[in-house]
Amino acid sequence: MNRISSFVQLAQAAKGEADLPAGADPYEDFDFSPYLSAEQTEEDLRKTWRVFTKVKDVLDDGRRLENASWRLWFRERNKAAAAAAAEELGGQEASGSLKPRKPAAVPTEAESAAALNNLQLDDLSLDKSLARAENKTSRMVGGIFGGGAGASGKEQEESANAEARAKMERTRRLLSLLSKHALGDDPALVDDLLAWVHIDVLSSSEVEVKTANSVPKAKDGSPDMVAAAEAILPRDAAAAREFLSTSDVRARKRAAAFGHSLERNGANNFLLYLLRELRDELSFDIFSPKDGPMRGDYAAMGIAVRILDSKATDYPHQLKTALADYDYVVANTIMSAPVVNVASMMKLPTLTVIHEAWRPKEMDYYAKEVFLMPHLGKAEITAAFAAASRIVFPAEVQKRCYDGLYKEEAASVVYNGIPLKSINAFRKVQSRSAVRASLGYSPDDMVLVQLGTVCKRKGQLITAQAFSKLKQTLGDGGKNLKLLMVGARYIRQHEIDYIDSIKEELESSGSLDAVTILDVKKNVLPYYLAADMILCPSLNEVLPLVICEAMAFERPVIATAIDGIPEALSDGVEGFLIPPNDADALTEAMVKLVKDEGLRREMGQRGRARVLSQFSFETMSASYREIIKADLGSLEAPPLAMD
Repeated sequence: MNRISSFVQLAQAAKGEADLPAGADPYEDFDFSPYLSAEQTEEDLRKTWRVFTKVKDVLDDGRRLENASWRLWFRERNKAAAAAAAEELGGQEASGSLKPRKPAAVPTEAESAAALNNLQLDDLSLDKSLARAENKTSRMVGGIFGGGAGASGKEQEESANAEARAKMERTRRLLSLLSKHALGDDPALVDDLLAWVHIDVLSSSEVEVKTANSVPKAKDGSPDMVAAAEAILPRDAAAAREFLSTSDVRARKRAAAFGHSLERNGANNFLLYLLRELRDELSFDIFSPKDGPMRGDYAAMGIAVRILDSKATDYPHQLKTALADYDYVVANTIMSAPVVNVASMMKLPTLTVIHEAWRPKEMDYYAKEVFLMPHLGKAEITAAFAAASRIVFPAEVQKRCYDGLYKEEAASVVYNGIPLKSINAFRKVQSRSAVRASLGYSPDDMVLVQLGTVCKRKGQLITAQAFSKLKQTLGDGGKNLKLLMVGARYIRQHEIDYIDSIKEELESSGSLDAVTILDVKKNVLPYYLAADMILCPSLNEVLPLVICEAMAFERPVIATAIDGIPEALSDGVEGFLIPPNDADALTEAMVKLVKDEGLRREMGQRGRARVLSQFSFETMSASYREIIKADLGSLEAPPLAMD
């Protein structure tokens, strides 16, 4: 995959001239395509202005770029309007229907700029602003996308190795399948099959072949499709066997990862992050019972997505057939229990990661009533706990919750990591004041934020009650208090009713105008940046990543002292711990932070230090890597038997 290290390359990626790697949060929805184009027409300038309107939310220089491009468009638009008016006037004069009059004057730069209202009025040079923006952010972009100002020799070597390994694994897979079906002993059959792949598939106009920069060009300068195809698969059986026997690259073992959906939520984000960190060691495919928006995230990483309906009557048989081609299984969440049980019967080593805190007596209720999985129950879940060769919990308290259900030697506690690189990059390029202004908050506002699905378990009603009391307690001193809740879904009736109860509480206290409730958001980083403190008064949790992410942004946290939360947050150090379902305690803690800016700053700094030592991706991925290595013995695929 090509490295992305500058705005020019980002433009190429947007136009399809280069690959855009995965892991680009929070920039993955951003359209970089018209960057650095020498647009001239009024319509082109208008399109460019719209692009730079998006840039202002990504870069510190974005507002300048928007201003400059707006002015260029505004000037061209007025020129066109003046020319049209002059032409119309000339026609009227010729017919004698109107007295001669001077054409309308084209607005000056100052007149055009005056129409910008409160937009920033400096730096009219678009080229200069672009150059400065690229210079300021090239290092940041490299940190996110894996490249620097240019790919280093080491990075180029790693890229070449990855391409060679991919070719190795494709070749092994083909020959293994032929051998599995007793077809591999016929070289002519292999030759014919590879010829068909090269001629009718890889060289077809419908297939866009992604190749390395080193692939030669044909004499006429067009891509050499024969060479391009050979970069993906050998041309015949002899070449395939020679390639496998002489290559220094070692193929990875194959792993099947199972998630309970492809929707965006904490458990699914964890699995995405884990596979992103481990994909150099294992060749992953991802399985899900249904499709969803995260399919694109996996596709961007080159990870195949397969859909298996877990509610199908023959699901166990489908699993057995699918797992026959894999060396390892990663089962994410309790809802993947059937996968663990089938893999165990097949003698496949399995790592299961438990995110839930379902006590045994509650397993039937959560599986069947809450998550609507009638086929799953306590018997199958407890069997999976005992069958897993490795089982990981994200908190000590959660491990104790299931004590006695698993083999002690199989269990580990690994704290979930958070994407510090993306968070750091976001903080570098974003202006807190601009983000707050875009959300409607002034510099004097005190913004309290709660992130998470708005539901009874998360305790937003308690937050609303405490916020009402906070405003009453502070009187005029609380006039700039603002509460922001992010995570309303409006899907299940009980969640809709819960949102209504929150609004009723706020309306009855006269606080509703100071509160905003937003839907679920894909990118929540702006809300951390805008916040003065983060609230987490949950009634049932394991160890929510919102606490760790808040501390990464150096925000103090007020959370309930339940389940695994005290393992991430110490009372009076990085924030405050309060009893669950206690609005008075929440109000008291909020008062302390509202009144003391120094305390907010100190707690935020201590939280940041704790995240770096306890919740980094590097620490998490290293722990999982060691667990899987211990389970598999080696991550390299064994040599392929060749006659």
